[in-house]
Amino acid sequence: MDPSELLGFANRSLAAGNLAAAEIACRDLLDFEPRNAAALHLLGFIAARVGAREAAMGFFQAALGIEPDNERIRDNLAAARAMVEPPVPPGKRYLLIKAWGFGFWADVAQVLGALLLAEATNRVPVIHWGPESLFSDKSEQDAFTRYFEPVSPLSLDDLARIPNASFFPPRWHAGNLTQTGIAKWEGKGSRAGAVYFLNRPESIAVSDFYFGVANVAPWLPTSHLMHGKTPNEIYRHLTGKYLKPRADILAACDAFFASHLAEAPFVAVHMRGSDKNLEDLALEATQRAIRAALDQVDPSWRIFLMTDDARCLADMKRTYGARLVATECQRSTTDEGIHYQAKDPVGAGREVMVDTYLALRAQRFIGNGLSNVSAMIAVMKEWADGNCTLIGRSLLWDRGLRLYLIPTFAQQSIKDGS
Repeated sequence: MDPSELLGFANRSLAAGNLAAAEIACRDLLDFEPRNAAALHLLGFIAARVGAREAAMGFFQAALGIEPDNERIRDNLAAARAMVEPPVPPGKRYLLIKAWGFGFWADVAQVLGALLLAEATNRVPVIHWGPESLFSDKSEQDAFTRYFEPVSPLSLDDLARIPNASFFPPRWHAGNLTQTGIAKWEGKGSRAGAVYFLNRPESIAVSDFYFGVANVAPWLPTSHLMHGKTPNEIYRHLTGKYLKPRADILAACDAFFASHLAEAPFVAVHMRGSDKNLEDLALEATQRAIRAALDQVDPSWRIFLMTDDARCLADMKRTYGARLVATECQRSTTDEGIHYQAKDPVGAGREVMVDTYLALRAQRFIGNGLSNVSAMIAVMKEWADGNCTLIGRSLLWDRGLRLYLIPTFAQQSIKDGS
């Protein structure tokens, strides 16, 4: 969205009760205009709406510093000072984190955002990737634990058995926790961004819509360990604390590393193809930039290539010959993503994990910032200066405004006349 349109969109979204979209639009606008008093004022209003007194005061004070004669801002600052923050209810509270339902590391990025939210709101996280995950076997069994160790001892079934539990958003209840797609994109409680979960008293909150670390970090209380830290520091905290790959996946990494990569330095390269050809009109230029960066690497180094596209792999083999190493995995030969056509979805998830954790052993990494795979590799390790090259801005810093611009199915039906 053009910066000139963001404030109007934020006002319309706020008037419609869509706090998440309004917040993201305001923060995106402040990236362009850090002294935009109207955007700061709106953020203060949003913070006050969700009971975040400290944040509301900070936004109103910043806006008043820019427009000291604005009586409306002054009145709202006084009201924020008089606010009483909602009391924390007694007993444990939980955050059920469902699968986002797209690419593997996109789903993990959503999990990390929700885990940070659980920390910020003092909730016990419970992850359950059900049939909505593209990397599940389509059973009710939790797919997350096919790849990682659980983050808590509780399961979805345990949550459903908690007596007298209350739920947020209200579309959830004990009888439908295993279901998927319930008002996820439209309807009451849909597109539930991070801001909605602040200061909620319900015993069980359910996250099934995407929000990332970039959406949660600005709301961290000053008492939180990661308050004021850089995005990379926050990601390393979360990935180090919560992402524990299964032993058999690490064993597969060890075996491939010992057979193909252990004897010499290597550079890991990630190049997207398949459906990225349709998503990113600049993909060809990005691929050229990745190759140009790769050609600056010591030619004695091996090249570990990660790609979802069999055509890309073949082309790189023609160019780099015996230097190039790649794992055997499912790849696409079309512009359809492998996560939509994999014959073995669980195997596809394990393959991308093996590739990722092998890349983290490289001396250098080069990848596409607009890919969650590359973006995650860049933050999961503290790379030495100059040893991690992302072409383009990291997708992980995108607040996801586009997710609130997608028409609902009902709106699309009206538009199509159906």
